[in-house]
Amino acid sequence: MAQINLLNTSGSDVTNPTTDNIAVFSSGSLGNTTLYLKDSAGTISQLAGSGGGGGGTNGTSGSSGTSGTNGSSGSSGSSGSSGSSGSSGTSGSSGTSGVDGSSGSSGTSGVDGSSGSSGTSGTNGSSGSSGTSGSSGTSGSSGTSGSSGTSGSSGSSGSSGIDGSSGSSGTSGSSGTSGSSGTSGSSGTNGSSGSSGTSGSSGTSGSSGTSGSSGSSGSSGSSGTSGSSGTSGSSGTSGSSGTNGSSGSSGSSGSSGTSGSSGTSAQNVTSGTSGSSGSSGSSGTSGSSGTSGSSGTSGSSGTSGATGDAGSSGSSGTSGQGVPAGGSTDQVLAKINSTDYNTQWVDAASGGGGASYNNYIRYVAASSGTDYRLELTSTGNPIGGLSWVRTTTTLTITSPSHGLTTGDYVVLRGFNVDYVYAEVTVTDTNTFTAQVADSGDTSGSAGAYIPALEGTVTQSSGDVTAVTLASPSSGNVQLISVLLYADNQETTPLPFTVPAAITNGAGTFGSKQGLNLPVFSGVTAAGTGNSGNFGSLNMSLNLGSNFNTVSLTGADAFSAAIFKINFG
Repeated sequence: MAQINLLNTSGSDVTNPTTDNIAVFSSGSLGNTTLYLKDSAGTISQLAGSGGGGGGTNGTSGSSGTSGTNGSSGSSGSSGSSGSSGSSGTSGSSGTSGVDGSSGSSGTSGVDGSSGSSGTSGTNGSSGSSGTSGSSGTSGSSGTSGSSGTSGSSGSSGSSGIDGSSGSSGTSGSSGTSGSSGTSGSSGTNGSSGSSGTSGSSGTSGSSGTSGSSGSSGSSGSSGTSGSSGTSGSSGTSGSSGTNGSSGSSGSSGSSGTSGSSGTSAQNVTSGTSGSSGSSGSSGTSGSSGTSGSSGTSGSSGTSGATGDAGSSGSSGTSGQGVPAGGSTDQVLAKINSTDYNTQWVDAASGGGGASYNNYIRYVAASSGTDYRLELTSTGNPIGGLSWVRTTTTLTITSPSHGLTTGDYVVLRGFNVDYVYAEVTVTDTNTFTAQVADSGDTSGSAGAYIPALEGTVTQSSGDVTAVTLASPSSGNVQLISVLLYADNQETTPLPFTVPAAITNGAGTFGSKQGLNLPVFSGVTAAGTGNSGNFGSLNMSLNLGSNFNTVSLTGADAFSAAIFKINFG
């Protein structure tokens, strides 16, 4: 816009117009029509071609020509493709850890190579030096400035280069002993990455030493030197600037009017339109990256600490049962029954020190005059070589761990009496007594006994109603047979209850499946002539309960009778 000032204004009095505006003014005596321009920088210039006409009004200024369009910007150069990465170097063997070296100065960065396939991991190689940086591309020359035209459209950006493919990983190399780290060198340019070496097999583990106090930590090894960086790619050239548009032609000056009274100031003049901006140039290609340097070797592992002291010994266990006291020459230890550690001293089967006795014994277990008589046969463990003393009718026998209880019966052999069925009275674990005849020797050291069964008969005047047999507390008695005389047998059936046990009785007799089927027989025995036969004497066994009771049916002879049952 133009700033219009009054006539006869001094140039120094005219204020500098704002940017992109001009001040138009005249200076001098009245009638002087010379015009001046003053820009925003304060520069004053005379307008050319001022007419010297009369005092007519000034003609309107011609319109400014349109500004030329700006030239288009040059296209940017295409980006360079990235270089392929170099293969990784083999891994160096690990060295022992040492002190850290001082860090070297960094090398210049090299261009990145394309990624190669990863090799097998080996020992770590030393780091390559860094590659040098690539030089920058030259800048394009600037185009001449023209008049501002219309802004040009922006140019399209260049395409980026493709990345190199990554290499496949190699197998790991065997671990070497750690070396001491070297001092850090100055960083060189990055070398191409070597292929990875194969991993080495692990060393065998050493035997553990005794644990000791932990050793002080070794100083760290110095770091390997860094590979030099690759050179940077050169920059693409800048596109040239577009030419400035040509200036518009000035409008023709109007003819001067006649001078008269001072005319009105000229109207504001409009500026020409600005030219369009040129398009931007394409970007230059990027430089390829430098290859990476190989890694430094690792330090070896420290030695193991010594093994700790052994723990204290545990407490001793309890003592075992051992051999019981007692016994005499040529005796052996024999089990009394199935109870743990329940044993006794007996004469050896081959003899040598004392008499040998038959373990099959026959004895009268119960009787009463002519009313009844109960005779049994059985076997049992013979216990011999026993010391004994007698005081009148009381025989005291020393038999270590005899296992008997008061009321049990034995057959005595080799004392002041021989082959006597007697009831025992227990004094203690190793001693018992029996009643005998007050005759013969009063002491000895070769006595023996065989455990026997107890027999009980229930009867009335020779009519027996029940027979009950019982085994001793120890001795492995086996019932062989039962022989009963009844002087006047009228009761039927006649029950016989026997001890139920395999090891100390007449058989299992604990269930129907465990019944020991005996053999029976019987005759009538009236008068003094010949015996007679029963008309229908039979045997009956219980199948649901009281399995150890054997009954004779048809036993009512109404006279004397003899019955035998064999369990052997």
